[in-house]
Amino acid sequence: MKKPVSLALSAAVASIAFAAPAANATNGGTTEGCTPGYWKVQQHHDSWQEAGPGDKLRSKFAKATLYKSTKNMTLLQALQGGGGGGLDGAAKILARAAVAAYLNASYDDGAGHLAFPWRRYEPSEFDRPALVKSVNAAFASKNRGTMLELASRLDRDNNLGCPLT
Repeated sequence: MKKPVSLALSAAVASIAFAAPAANATNGGTTEGCTPGYWKVQQHHDSWQEAGPGDKLRSKFAKATLYKSTKNMTLLQALQGGGGGGLDGAAKILARAAVAAYLNASYDDGAGHLAFPWRRYEPSEFDRPALVKSVNAAFASKNRGTMLELASRLDRDNNLGCPLT
C-alpha cells in the first residue's frame, strides 16, 4: 500500500526538479561539474574536500538510511553506481549523483571554487535550492519518480565539464 506524500513536500520536491537550467558561461559561470566517474578514481581522491571515500553516505545525507541499499553505503560505494527497480534502486541512483554533486560543491583549490551551480547547505545564486536539503527531501519522499528526477537534474550539472585533472 502506498503512503500518501504531503502536498507541501510534493510541491517542494517539484520545485527542486524543475528549477531553472544551468546558466552559460556569460551568465555567472555555472559551467563546471565533475562526474561520479572522475571522483571515484583513486588518483582523484586527493581532490576530495570535506569528505573521504570511506565516509558513510548518511554522514552527508541522513535520509539515505531509509533504504536498505544505501543505509550503510560509503561515499565511494555510492559513486561506483548501481541502480535497479523499486525504491532501493532509485535510492542508489540518487546517491551516486548526490555524492558527486556534494564533492563538486565542496571543492576549493585555494584560488576558488568550481563554477558548480549547487551549494551544499543554502540556495545558490544560480537558482538551485540547498543540495543537502534537496537530496534528503527526495529520499524522504519515498517516491521513485521524485528521486530519479533529482538524480537526473544533479547528473546534468555533474556533467557540465570538469576542469580538474
